[in-house]
Amino acid sequence: MRNYFSFHFAGWRLMGVLALALALPGLLAPARAQSFLHAAGPKIVNADNQEVLLNGVNLGGWALQEGYIVKPGWQGINGRQTQGTVKKTLYDLGMSDADVEAFYQSYRNNFITRPDIDFLASKGFNCVRLPLHYDLFLTPSQRAVRNSVLRGTTTYAAYVSALTGWYNSNQLFTDPANMEALRLIDNVLAWCAANNMYVVLDLHAAPGSQGTDTNIADALQPLDLWNQAIYQDITARLWGSIAARYKNDARVAMYDLINEPNNVPGNQQIHNLLQRLITTVRAEGDNHLLLLEGNGFGNDFNLMEKSTFTNTANLVYNSHRYSGATYLLDNNVASVDLGSPNNLRTIGNLTRFRTAQNVPIWVGETGENTDTWMHDAAVSLNSVGIGWCHWTYKRFEGSNNAALFHIPPPYIVDGVAGLPQVLNNILFGNAVPNTALNALAPNQNGIVNYPDGGNYHGLLPAPVGRIVWLQGNNNKFVSSEGGFQPMTCARSSRGVWEQFTMEAAGSGKVALRSTTGYVSSENGTRPVTVNHATVSAAEAFDWVLNADGTVSLRGNNGAYLSSENGTGPMTCTRTSISATEKFTFGISGSAPLAGKGSKKTSSAFYPNPVANTLAYEVPASVPSHRITVLDTAGRVVLTETHPTPVSQNTLDLSSLKSGLYVVRIAGPGYNSEFKISKQ
Repeated sequence: MRNYFSFHFAGWRLMGVLALALALPGLLAPARAQSFLHAAGPKIVNADNQEVLLNGVNLGGWALQEGYIVKPGWQGINGRQTQGTVKKTLYDLGMSDADVEAFYQSYRNNFITRPDIDFLASKGFNCVRLPLHYDLFLTPSQRAVRNSVLRGTTTYAAYVSALTGWYNSNQLFTDPANMEALRLIDNVLAWCAANNMYVVLDLHAAPGSQGTDTNIADALQPLDLWNQAIYQDITARLWGSIAARYKNDARVAMYDLINEPNNVPGNQQIHNLLQRLITTVRAEGDNHLLLLEGNGFGNDFNLMEKSTFTNTANLVYNSHRYSGATYLLDNNVASVDLGSPNNLRTIGNLTRFRTAQNVPIWVGETGENTDTWMHDAAVSLNSVGIGWCHWTYKRFEGSNNAALFHIPPPYIVDGVAGLPQVLNNILFGNAVPNTALNALAPNQNGIVNYPDGGNYHGLLPAPVGRIVWLQGNNNKFVSSEGGFQPMTCARSSRGVWEQFTMEAAGSGKVALRSTTGYVSSENGTRPVTVNHATVSAAEAFDWVLNADGTVSLRGNNGAYLSSENGTGPMTCTRTSISATEKFTFGISGSAPLAGKGSKKTSSAFYPNPVANTLAYEVPASVPSHRITVLDTAGRVVLTETHPTPVSQNTLDLSSLKSGLYVVRIAGPGYNSEFKISKQ
């Protein structure tokens, strides 16, 4: 049996190595620039404050096997259907430790590959949630100790003692080359970025088990995350290491800190650990969105409202919406649970909580129902601006199920002889589509991921009908100069002359209107001006999106507008894009630009550099405003809402590190943006 098995798995290991080698060019290629996501009140938005609805699929059963995914109706061992009991079944069938680990390595290599992600993107999904098992962050030798508990050759107490020793001697999460989870994460990030998709990192099986459901946590001992302090220490260190590695990675949409706490005796325990994890991640300088899940499988948020946390920027509340015979749930957007306002299952409760707490909500799991119910849930949630993630992509079964694909038998737990076939069946193209696929695919059901017309890179294809400003490579603003002289890119602040209304110019081209006329390339025969009252060929430009997040404007003569580094009038004579032909842009509003007498949208602020307090002015006519501070990566680090008009305002910056920041102020009929240097 040993020789037979080893022979077959040697082949599968070779295939895995070849697959990785083939994938390396894509993995090593630099990722295209993309937009960090952040929370703006009750919405998730990109760097240009355009709303993003993450409509995705969970990759369940890959890094963590839940028993029912492995075989429907499987009874497990002693009533437990966990990944651990799957491994124990394989041990009991005569497989060695090395053979079981070889199988799982091949399983992970095959279950999700680049073609799987390509397929999901082709169906219109814009994200995946990656459920992770903490043991894949352990090294192989550390994981072997846990496996010995599953096998029955080591006691659970000995394993806890080993974990404690590794923690105290700083041997946990310090060897990236031997942490299998990082390989899976990095592969998915590369595959998703190539498809303009985001990734949500989900600690699905937390150290010690986050509840009594042993299935989802592959638990050795239920609830020990809450019963033994060492497990909370380990969880915090794990998230600290993840944050240190991925803090500047915009391909990651969110961190799901703890999946589905359940039957935890007190919500305060969950709150306290979440607060610790938030603080840990932020201490690494990581400002990614953080998903919070409440008790009762992610839905009971009593004692966990936003106001109960410090560091409240970029928090997102995660609801898991399922419906069954004993807990029926409809998809009516008006349905509420009046008795439990902080229980986030009905759509009415979701929207009410979102408004009351001024925080985004995302449904991180939903599914396991009829095609009609799942379709209605997806459409209804999107209609109120709440994204969702289907559970799950594929699972084993001989016929149609609620996943997007089913994997035909044999099953892992049915015998060693069938395992090579299992590894073949899980490959993309060998699983069988379920009817749920057509019921949920966004591009087949009118589901829009970017309601404001934005995209993965945080750029509008062309923000027609909006007022925009352009900033050159010299950090100065493009100015019409009021039509009194050729245009320049030398202004250090924005007024009316530095704003342009973008209009459609036909054939996909755009025209930029200033207070005195349209921007004209002048066919490259002279410097760029704004003195033309109508749009002809010379006033029409192609709006070109660059991979680094900038834009370029190509004139009818095939040349590009150039800032000329602000050293002279702007031109349209350069036929290739270099730094001087690239511009960042922002949106100031939707109303047409007024004449020279209209108010400027730049705010007075002082001092600059700023110490711990920013003083700024907003016109007294603005009834309310929201001020947002972003770091140089475009991530929100601070936000406040001022509901009453106050012309002189202050903002406490003491929590921010020294460096450059962008400040945005928005209110009814008023928008402003400026940079500050925090001392």
